[in-house]
Amino acid sequence: MIKEMKIVKNKNKIIILLLTSAILFGLIFQATNSDENMRIKTSADQEVKVVATTHILRDFAQEIIGDTGIVSVIIESGSCPGHYDYPPSDISKVSEADIVFYHGFEASGLMPLLQEAENIDAAFGMIQNSSISWADQWGSPDIAPKFLEEICAHLNDTYPSLAETFNDNKEAYLAKLEGYKTYFEMKINRTYKWNNTNAYVMKHQNKFMNWIGFNVSGPSVWTMDDNTMTPSDIQHIAGNATEHNAEIIVGNYHSGTDVGKEIANSLGIESVFLLNFPGVYGINTYIEQLEFNIALLNHVLNGGIDPRPSNGGGNIGINLIVPLIVATVGCIGLLIYKKRESLFK
Repeated sequence: MIKEMKIVKNKNKIIILLLTSAILFGLIFQATNSDENMRIKTSADQEVKVVATTHILRDFAQEIIGDTGIVSVIIESGSCPGHYDYPPSDISKVSEADIVFYHGFEASGLMPLLQEAENIDAAFGMIQNSSISWADQWGSPDIAPKFLEEICAHLNDTYPSLAETFNDNKEAYLAKLEGYKTYFEMKINRTYKWNNTNAYVMKHQNKFMNWIGFNVSGPSVWTMDDNTMTPSDIQHIAGNATEHNAEIIVGNYHSGTDVGKEIANSLGIESVFLLNFPGVYGINTYIEQLEFNIALLNHVLNGGIDPRPSNGGGNIGINLIVPLIVATVGCIGLLIYKKRESLFK
């Protein structure tokens, strides 16, 4: 009798967990479809005014802020932050912000822009003001949580009355990200099986390519954008790729695609150019960016569906069953993270 009661109790907890997961997914869907031009007042009548230079920082900050405000973005979709020219119209984007999140490698025009807007104190650099280093690349979901932690900490300092909300949102997103990370790794290992394929990689995609199982060790990373390379540089990169027995050239979409294509064509191998920021090809979030890059590699190497809409591919977006499973994993992770009571007693 006692054993049967325990079974019923466990089943009830599973049902509650699944219902919670469905609610979580609904909230996530609703948040990602919010009007980005609105600013929502908090319960304390406090307006959250946050701006980010890039779409990746915008997405991370928005996940933490949730429905307490809308994060604006400065740099246009597809533009490289290191070469972006800030027009005078950007002054209005930053003039009233409490925080302007930036990476630290943006073009030199950012600080003069903030000075012109008389709001230099709002600037918060991920490299300059936190534990983030130049080597930390958010392309890998193993590293991305560092950005979430630093952004959340500064938001808490700026809006202390909302710290509990921000912390809860951060933990929920980290759990969701861990769920997607597990899903992607299972799909890569069981379906794509890249098996340490040798890749010559542009530096911004280095950590991502290592994470998904490619061999990018040795002299296999180039560091310059297209517009800074000389013919001698290109020849040097091609030589390193040959020495590394590269089977594919992996460039960074935002750093240029011409040089990578030229080198790949000269060596008779494939080339692919991955996203380092959301905001292009209909990709709006970091998780969608991960999915897009994996799908694009699968298209080039295995003949899978091309995820680029302009090339006739389907839009990125996993079917509803998978996000529900991911949300379930996320809920479990969140419960463990908060050290609540065990799922089965």
